[in-house]
Formats: sequence, structure tokens, C-alpha cells
Amino acid sequence: MPKSSAFIILSLFMALLYRPLAAQGHSGIVAIDTLPLHDWTGPSEPLSYPKTIVLSALLPGGGQFYGEHPVRGSFLVGLETLLGGLAIYSDLVDVPHWRNQAKDALDSADALFIKQSRMPDSAAGLGVQRSNQIQFARKRSQLASQQEDLANSQIAWALGLHLYGVLDAAEIAYLSRHRDTETRSVRRAMTYGMLFPGGGQLYNRRYGKFGMLWMTLGASVVSAYSRQEMVNLLNHRLRVARDEHDADGISQLDKDRTLYRKRRNQYFWGMGLFYVYSVLDGMVDASLSDFDSPQKFAVSAGPEGSLACEWRIPF
Repeated sequence: MPKSSAFIILSLFMALLYRPLAAQGHSGIVAIDTLPLHDWTGPSEPLSYPKTIVLSALLPGGGQFYGEHPVRGSFLVGLETLLGGLAIYSDLVDVPHWRNQAKDALDSADALFIKQSRMPDSAAGLGVQRSNQIQFARKRSQLASQQEDLANSQIAWALGLHLYGVLDAAEIAYLSRHRDTETRSVRRAMTYGMLFPGGGQLYNRRYGKFGMLWMTLGASVVSAYSRQEMVNLLNHRLRVARDEHDADGISQLDKDRTLYRKRRNQYFWGMGLFYVYSVLDGMVDASLSDFDSPQKFAVSAGPEGSLACEWRIPF
């Protein structure tokens, strides 16, 4: 046997060997069921539900740190801080800066219009300057709208990630107090998942996965709506450009509109794919609910010296 294959098999064996038992009395074999349980990845003591929820709600990753999961907690702190910080900076700095530049350009265009009416001899040159100021204001205004669109998505994903953190911490607290030994039905998990997004995850008591699904769906809805707002803005800009016979502006605006339409549609496709994935994920979790049970996977002697293999799925 190649060394690489032997290493993989040994790693899988060690992973199964150190995998925490679901609960005493689950396998049906007395010699196994009476062994002490050791959960190497969970908290050492039962966690308080109120403390877990409050810490998670007030501090990104707070529940994870309390539940002795520092890696998850650090991930939540870093990503939420990054997304929220970028969104806040855009709303407080970038967007007002570009809005002010657009306003100043429009004020300058108004001043040029008044000057143009008072100086007919310089009307042509002043008209070109006024047109340039108006175009500059439109570009700055569009840039501010694009940055607002991005900030909307960033804050939506940050809030969704925070919701996931709270529910994931609740699952950690639940597992610290309960040893889940219930055998679940794949059919029920599929039915609940199809009737309600995340229903299969709730049925399997996978609250972290439920939060992750709704983080994705909620943030995708907000992002798709924001992209549609940009499409509406670009449609208006296109109508103005056509009225002004601005060929270069029409070409660029049409490219921008196509880009934002694609981004909007990608979020819709993503929501559909995550919904299908959530149904399948719930079915897999239900199928593996009795993974430790020897009655699920069985190998016995068959006729004429053959082997009979049996795999039972709890439908």
C-alpha cells in the first residue's frame, strides 16, 4: 500500500477514534455505552443560555469566546468589524465627499448660466464650461450612488453575520447541555426544508446552519434590491443621455446598466441555490443522526461465503 494511502486511512481512523460519542446508551452495546464521554471540542461546563445570547448580541463572537470556541469568535470579530467599518466609512466619508463635489459642480453650472445670460458674446465658451460642470456633477453623483449600493451590501452582510453568530452560539450552549441521541427522519427534514427555508436545520437543531442560511438569504435580498435601485438610476440617466444625443455617455451607461443587472441576477440565482442546498443539507444531517449506531451500517456473512452489506436510512 502506498504511504500516502496508509496515511489517509490512519488519519480517518484517528478522526473516528477521537470523535465524541453522541451519548451513552446510543449504540446498544453495553461495553461501549458504559465508557466515559469526552468532548474534546466543546465547553468543559454547561453554558448559560441568557449569558450566551447577551454576549453574542452585544459583542461579535462573544458567545463563541464564552463557549470556548476562540477561532470562530475571532473570525466573527474580524469579518464583522471589516464589513461594518467599510460601510460606515463609506456613509460618513466617501459618499458625502462625492455628493458635495456634485453639488459644488451644479452650483458652478448655475453661476455659469447666469453669467452666460449677461455676456452674450462669450455664450458659446461659457456653455461648454457649463456642460462640463453638469457632466462632472452627474459622474460624481453616480459614483456616490454606487458607493451607497456597496455600503448597503456590506452592512447587510455584517448584520447577517451577527445573526449567524448569535444562533451559532445558541447551538454551542445547547450542545453543552444536551447529548443529542434522537434518530431523525430524512423525509421530515426534506419536507420541513421545502416548506420553510431552514426548516430542515431547525428540525435537526442545527441553529448555526439556520443562521448562516438566513444570513445569506437576507443579505442577498438587500443586495439584489440595492442593485435594482442602481439599474433604475442608470435607466433614468440613459433617457437623459438619449435626449441630449450623448453617444459616448449612452455607451458607458448601457455597459454599467448591464453590469448591475448581472449582479442583481446573480443574487437571485444564489438565493435559489442556497435554498436547494439547505434542503439537501437538512436531509444529510438527518441521515447521519444515527451515524454511531451499529444498526445503520451492517456487514454480515451472505450465502456461499459472500458478504452482505446493509445501509438503513431512517425515512
